[in-house]
Amino acid sequence: MEQNFYTVLSISPTATQHEVKLAYKKLAVKYHPDKNPGNTIAEDKFKLINTAYQTLSNPSKRARYDLKLQYLRERQRVVNQYQPYYNQRYRQTREPAGVKERFYKPIRTEEQRRFSRKDWAITIAFVSGILLFTVMLKVVMDHIAGEDKYKTALSYIEGGKYSSAHRLLSDAIHFMPDNAAAYTERGRIELTVFEDYEAALQDFNKAIANQKSPSAEVYFMRGLSKHRLQSYLQAEADLTRAISLNDKLWDAYLARGEVRLFYLRKYKPALSDVSTYLRYGTDDKKRVDALTYRGFGYYKIEAWKLSEHDYRRALAMDKNNGRLHWLMGRTKLEQQQPDSACFYYNKAYDLGYSAAMLELRANCL
Repeated sequence: MEQNFYTVLSISPTATQHEVKLAYKKLAVKYHPDKNPGNTIAEDKFKLINTAYQTLSNPSKRARYDLKLQYLRERQRVVNQYQPYYNQRYRQTREPAGVKERFYKPIRTEEQRRFSRKDWAITIAFVSGILLFTVMLKVVMDHIAGEDKYKTALSYIEGGKYSSAHRLLSDAIHFMPDNAAAYTERGRIELTVFEDYEAALQDFNKAIANQKSPSAEVYFMRGLSKHRLQSYLQAEADLTRAISLNDKLWDAYLARGEVRLFYLRKYKPALSDVSTYLRYGTDDKKRVDALTYRGFGYYKIEAWKLSEHDYRRALAMDKNNGRLHWLMGRTKLEQQQPDSACFYYNKAYDLGYSAAMLELRANCL
């Protein structure tokens, strides 16, 4: 049986959120490092269980993960289906021609064999014309087929049929290898749905190479791919390029702020980027992320009051966010408010954020 987050938690892919939580709590208790001191295998298992729970307990993450599993299974099915044909070798042989198939031609004279310049010119022109017509016809037909598959893929994307859309975009690229739009859309699916960041990066590179003036959005998505592949300086450069091309691309500010805050430790520029998103961005979920990031940035520069203020705003929008309660507990502890910190640590643990257990043991027991 293939290993995935469902098999890690020993549950069915149709398990309810309640069943996911029960399975997680049972396994977390069994493999927790405190119960298995010095056992690295148990520690790795605990980390994997926690990762599986964080994904499957979040409906949007779980939906993307299910799509990714479907994509991987479909790709493996295609590989298994066609692999025998790639490994098979054919040899075609026939018996030597019999006497009845052999015939003899009369020997032509030198005069008969002579081919005039005019004959050569006519032959070459005729063959060239056929070749040119064939090439032009192929180019036109490939363009028509590629455009048709690309437009059909866009309609599939609107309907959420991402695997089918990905396959059609690959066909469109086969017919039109310089179609930057097809590379962009296929890269978008690989980045946001299948989370195949290496494939997404290759497609965005192709899209940029095939455009005279690449759009800000392409640089933004390539920056996200490089971020996921841990190329943080390159990610920052692409996100900066995206902002220079479109200074109203608010998501790029948020993404650059995240890279600068958590990986490059450029706290003040990161705070500026996240504040820009909070000033203009409208997506509620991303605003919660932005407030969390800015609160953490203030925490890192020891501006505890500002950090607490942002965490409170975020909790008002997402009160069941265990990570936010844990962060608020840390901020309260820095402000010498241990009782309040323990309240938030307990709340974080009750919401399934396992990292809060260590803080509870260290500060509240």
